[in-house]
Amino acid sequence: MLSVFIVGAAMLETGVADMIGGRIHRVVGDSEVRLIVTLMLVAGVLSAFMNNIAATAVLMPAVASIGARAGLAPSRLFMPLAFGAILGGTMTLVGTPPNILAAEILADRDLEPFTLFDFTPIGIAILALGIVFMITVGRKLLPVREHHGPRPQDGGDLTEVYQLQERLFSIRIPEGSPLHGRTLAETRLGNTLGVKVVAIQHDGRQTLAPEGSAMLYGGDILFVDGQTSEVRELLRLQGLEVEATQLEQLPAPRRGVGGVRARLLPESRLVGRDLRELRFRDRFGVVVVGIRRGEELLRDYLAETDLQEGDILLALGTRSQLEEFSAQPDFDVEEMGLSAVEELEDQLCWILIPEDSPLAGTSIGASRLGELVGLTVAGLVREDRTHLAVQPDEVIQGGDRLLIAGDPSGLETLFALGDVELEAEPSGTPFESQDVGMVEAAVAPRSAAAGRTLAELDFRDRYGLLALALWREGQAVHKDLTHVALRFGDALLLQGPREKIRRLASEPDFVVLSEAAQAPRRTNKAGWAFAGLLLMIGLVVSGQQPIHVAAFTAATLVILAGALTMQEAYRAIEWRAIFLVAAVLPVGLAMERTGAAQLLADSVAEIAGPLGPYAILAALVVLASLLSQGLDGAPAVVLLAPVVLQTAQNLGISPYPLMMGVSLAASAAFMTPFSHKANLLVMGAGGYRSSDYLKVGSPLTLLLFVLLVLMVPVFFPF
Repeated sequence: MLSVFIVGAAMLETGVADMIGGRIHRVVGDSEVRLIVTLMLVAGVLSAFMNNIAATAVLMPAVASIGARAGLAPSRLFMPLAFGAILGGTMTLVGTPPNILAAEILADRDLEPFTLFDFTPIGIAILALGIVFMITVGRKLLPVREHHGPRPQDGGDLTEVYQLQERLFSIRIPEGSPLHGRTLAETRLGNTLGVKVVAIQHDGRQTLAPEGSAMLYGGDILFVDGQTSEVRELLRLQGLEVEATQLEQLPAPRRGVGGVRARLLPESRLVGRDLRELRFRDRFGVVVVGIRRGEELLRDYLAETDLQEGDILLALGTRSQLEEFSAQPDFDVEEMGLSAVEELEDQLCWILIPEDSPLAGTSIGASRLGELVGLTVAGLVREDRTHLAVQPDEVIQGGDRLLIAGDPSGLETLFALGDVELEAEPSGTPFESQDVGMVEAAVAPRSAAAGRTLAELDFRDRYGLLALALWREGQAVHKDLTHVALRFGDALLLQGPREKIRRLASEPDFVVLSEAAQAPRRTNKAGWAFAGLLLMIGLVVSGQQPIHVAAFTAATLVILAGALTMQEAYRAIEWRAIFLVAAVLPVGLAMERTGAAQLLADSVAEIAGPLGPYAILAALVVLASLLSQGLDGAPAVVLLAPVVLQTAQNLGISPYPLMMGVSLAASAAFMTPFSHKANLLVMGAGGYRSSDYLKVGSPLTLLLFVLLVLMVPVFFPF
């Protein structure tokens, strides 16, 4: 498995796969049917000899370009591409890990293993059936999403797809502004106002995708991506005054005011829900001013924080409210009284509301202090009287002092911006130039970025690109983008210098969906990549070496010849799959030695045995495919192999048709995006939802069941 990943990566890095994919549109034209057929064939042939994920990834930029030229929605082409790669992997022994494992397991049991092309006749039939299905029934089931007609290869109407034009407006910096002479990074303008600066206009000249070191001057116009309404709400907060305080400084009546420290119990129904969804203040009568989570003290954006098992809530309230709260079954109250929240003593502050403030006359809820700057209004002081746990509909009055929990630095930075002027949506503002481009990039299956946020990745500084939006499950995500954890298959809309886009294309964590942005290939080494592939095939077909020796020899050749560097070889290996199989292999052995395989085999024989070997094959095929929908093809083969061999022995039939059926069915996983990483890889780029895979993949999976049960015994009799 490891060696096959390396040989496939050599075909990618030397441009062999690119060359094949790049000629498709010129030969096929704009016909959707012809494009689907050709893409599935090309992906299938490539994945017969290289990793199916790599075959999908290398063709994705070509498919994005083809769809743009042909005026087809991405959702019409990316799923057929992934399905073609998965189906094509069934055509050879090295095409997919389940096939390799099936052969090795047979060899370990002193049985003749499958050879390189034993899978080919059935694999060709599987690929052909998949293609016929996709150009007939499947084509009608494919979704049509975000199609706005033909678009140029780079960028084009991506601004419309991601709804950028609706969010674009400008900010003018007045003469004499405190921002004059400061860099964009120093002002923290983007973070403070929740916007992304896509261009700066100075003296009539525009600078696209400005760096943090870009200097700002009075009279400059900043073109930004964001929500105008939220920025206007934020600017209303200017003119307020922030002042540190402590609970002991609260004016009368202070008697009866106290705090509580309560741990959220594991069995609580509140786990996984946030304070706003729970209407916590209305429900429990106290106001949460901090959450202790392990060593971390959370105090910003508390209303949007999902509660976790073991969280310690720090809250304020009156004595009667605290007594009622302590009786709640969801919490274990550790301490009550002001000492319970003493660790927040330095975390509280006043916000003084001037008489002429725009906030005067609005309610606490309408002020949106929690949503806009992450602060929690714990109470207010009016006419020297303290009011705790005030309701959201409480109207703020001039002269009030709001007791705030949270980090006020966001407000202080906002005040430091001074007066800025918002203008209507600018028309025709470019996002691209000769030096600056805009592309989509998908999170790759083995990406180290998965599960981490852009802030954690330090994305802007590391790659020099600005993330404008994220595409997930058919929807564009704009809000708080830097704190959204990335997933496999997410697509990011990026803007930045073209040279940095090309540099990103060479990174293993992202697949850039633009042919023009692809890193240069070592085309002068393409012959060595072909030689490695032919050497592997020749050694196996001639019978001179077993597959593991042949594959390792080919992998060694392509590295020694310079078709692939050691670093690229390391990155090409899907280590998760390698270690997953290594971890599951002992489970298969344990199933045999403990009698679990015998028990399952007896059950299969008892239920399906009376109906004949075809019924047994059908039962195992269904079981293998169902396991693969949520697990993975390789572990499914490892787990079922002992059952297959024991069942064949119990019934006195050949194990080969059963093992062949299980290994091929393990690759027939189309009902969920999680069944195969090729499906996940195209999910964001195609704008798919999980339901799309279920709709298109379910009938295809059923057809493949029937085909396998009918065809496998023809080539491998019982």
